[in-house]
Amino acid sequence: MSKKRIAIVGAGISGLGCAYALRQHPGIEITLYEAGDHIGGHSNTVDLTCTIDGKEVIHGVDTGFLVFNRKTYPRLVRLFEEIQAPVSPSEMSFSVSIDASEKTHGHRNIEWAGNDLNSFFGQRSNLLSPSFWRMAYDILRFNRLATKLAQEQIDAGHQYAKPDETIAQFLKRNRFSQSFKENYFLPMIGAIWSCSVEQMLEFPIQTMIRFCHNHGLLQIQNRPQWLTVQGGSREYVKRLVKALENHRITIRREAALRINITQDGSAPVEIVSASGSSLFDEVVMACHSDQTLDLVHGMSAQAKNILSAIPYQKNRAILHTDNRFLPETKRCWAAWNYTAKSGIAPSSKQHVSVNYLINRLQPLPKELQDTPIIVSLNPSTDPDPDLVHKEIFYSHPVFDMHAIQAQKELPLIQGVSSIWYCGAWTGFGFHEDGLRSGELVAEALIESMRLPIQSIPKQDAQ
Repeated sequence: MSKKRIAIVGAGISGLGCAYALRQHPGIEITLYEAGDHIGGHSNTVDLTCTIDGKEVIHGVDTGFLVFNRKTYPRLVRLFEEIQAPVSPSEMSFSVSIDASEKTHGHRNIEWAGNDLNSFFGQRSNLLSPSFWRMAYDILRFNRLATKLAQEQIDAGHQYAKPDETIAQFLKRNRFSQSFKENYFLPMIGAIWSCSVEQMLEFPIQTMIRFCHNHGLLQIQNRPQWLTVQGGSREYVKRLVKALENHRITIRREAALRINITQDGSAPVEIVSASGSSLFDEVVMACHSDQTLDLVHGMSAQAKNILSAIPYQKNRAILHTDNRFLPETKRCWAAWNYTAKSGIAPSSKQHVSVNYLINRLQPLPKELQDTPIIVSLNPSTDPDPDLVHKEIFYSHPVFDMHAIQAQKELPLIQGVSSIWYCGAWTGFGFHEDGLRSGELVAEALIESMRLPIQSIPKQDAQ
């Protein structure tokens, strides 16, 4: 009996996870396509070279995927344990720095961080600011309310929220202060999902609350311990690739240029690349929704509508050592440092700017510990060119009500015309979501081909 030929397009966490879940099945032959300059997708470790006291120091720094925890990343934790990826403690502290220098009268510069009370009032003038105290009150009020909502069924008659309510509608309904919105809530949501103010306000409140509750963001104490891959995320990618190669999975470092579905939707599916064309019984699209739309030809109108409802947005990341991108008040330095101009209008399409302080996120050699190493996402101004080490562009999914509905409809098109879909865009947009979707597609593939299932995890991350 001939083996089933399966192609996986995309070698990020979803594609790698899908291939890993299928690796032990003797009845299939897997080919993995990757168009990028590295395997791993957002797991992208860059070698940083610095000269410290006349000595050249080279160290791998992550610029995409950085942290995870044992509570809300169960599949990733299990995978890392299986491949023996080394991990180290990390943190998820957060700071906000709002510059009012170019804004209207009545606004002032504000800085704070959530590490402890000393950093929360790191800018001592906040102790005398009524609006800052109102923000603090609203943070506690929001955490209590959101925790309550996360544990209840939100229906049309609910006092504090409606089933299809956006963040903007929820904040208005519950009369949260402008200081809370501008100096805490929108910075936090924007930093998490790398989207503009306008997009943040259209985000579904139920989805946001569920995510924050699951990740311990609604509690002041007993938050989960965050972890990072020691040596950078490329260390887990190396181990994963080795495991795949040990099972004779072919990894083709080339782009799938076109994927052709037959007119009647039956197998085989043709993948055209620079080296020629190949036929497969099943094809897993482990890439972004917009990339899938561009690549797959012959897709149904239903599939096109579902995928087009989950767009992607490009974000610019710069690895540098320019400490001007951190809060002026050093007590307010944190792992994630949000910066913005005061009074940004709700209609603003301006991308969120977040500066990740790698010193707080990943273990560094002793020689680099006193040098602030920063990854700036969408900086409003550029760092000193002499201090820039790398510029990278990432794309992130944009979620609104249409996207959430499309996610619910995705099972309707899974496996139709021998095409399967996975990626972080099928969930909250994070590493666990990508891995989960890849493993679930692997499980569905095995079921559809009636192969004996061998140790594919059943737990659900959501």
